[in-house]
Amino acid sequence: MGDESFFTSTAFRRCISKSSFVEVSAAQTIACHVRGSQQWLATRPSPLDSSVLTVKGMTAKICYSRPSARGRSLDSLVPPGRAWRVGANEPTTITLTDSMEVGNVRLAAGRYLLLAVPGAPRWTVAFYSTPDTEPIAMFRSMKQVALGSGEVQTSAKFVEQFRIRSEADSGSAGFVLEWGTWRVRIPVRAAL
Repeated sequence: MGDESFFTSTAFRRCISKSSFVEVSAAQTIACHVRGSQQWLATRPSPLDSSVLTVKGMTAKICYSRPSARGRSLDSLVPPGRAWRVGANEPTTITLTDSMEVGNVRLAAGRYLLLAVPGAPRWTVAFYSTPDTEPIAMFRSMKQVALGSGEVQTSAKFVEQFRIRSEADSGSAGFVLEWGTWRVRIPVRAAL
């Protein structure tokens, strides 16, 4: 059974709902699929990273690469109004263990490519499906599933290397994209 079918199985969902120990294990078993040796991956300019968020026993994991500004204008790297892959190198993916609402749209369990269109005061967040795992094939075969959004904020602190972090408190949860002085919050909720 492949990764995607395991995470959409009824047995997996039952395990998640019964045990917080399994919840942690589930988040760790969602793999970020990339090609190349560990040595090469460790030394490339935009390193691989991931961010995991668990909401009511449901897990979302984003796998992405972290480009650096290196003195370049972020408007030249991520032009407003144009689709961006939300990172560098391989396509950025988000994997959900169950149906969840991400960026104010409901998504079924599974793996999606994540792209964004920068704008103010909101970014459009686009979710695509693809059966492929090779980066070039993923972009060629992707089919749009949904369009969501994320709220833009600015930060006084400059972030040199792009990052995505999870953020949760008693009232809300989400992924936060940070680079330069912008901060984009994509809300995540359990689907009702």
